[in-house]
Amino acid sequence: MAGLLTPDSGRMLVDAIKQRHPDVPLHIHTHDTAMVAVASMLECARAGADVVDVAIDSMSGMTSQPAMGSIVNALRFSDRKVEGLEREAINAYNTFWEATRPIYAPFECTQTLKSGSSDVVDHEIPGGQYTNLQFQSFSMGMAEEFSTVKQRYKDANELLGDIVKVRRVRTSVSNSCINFQQKCFGQKQES
Repeated sequence: MAGLLTPDSGRMLVDAIKQRHPDVPLHIHTHDTAMVAVASMLECARAGADVVDVAIDSMSGMTSQPAMGSIVNALRFSDRKVEGLEREAINAYNTFWEATRPIYAPFECTQTLKSGSSDVVDHEIPGGQYTNLQFQSFSMGMAEEFSTVKQRYKDANELLGDIVKVRRVRTSVSNSCINFQQKCFGQKQES
């Protein structure tokens, strides 16, 4: 979920699962934090994935999913063409969400993340958790230390055994990270 799926690893994963379980529908999910998700989802589709998660173009990228329009366009003339999703419909949805997105701007992680960031391969912070951790860090007066906070996330994750980061677990890793940063590096919560 952190956007760590590369095109080659995605293709190998889907191929291995489909060879062993050809009749099981396979649904792939990733985030675009590392900026390789469009290529990864294309390789997963070519390898036989039944569903790949995407986001409407105006809401895609960074800690979100890869762009729907890009994937639909890339598959347009292939044997994996997306049926029932025409570019005109995607453009109409995109226009709506493009106008709506500014309403949600205060909740986006755009204080430090203006584009994708390949450092996700170092700290492995899942997409949604990245946004939450950034907001939490900023609200606790650690805006200037966010790159260090990301390192503390990696440290906390390793201390907790590099566990699979489902919702409650990733919150534990995040809280441990913030605690570690505050206690070990003297960061105090602003009043």
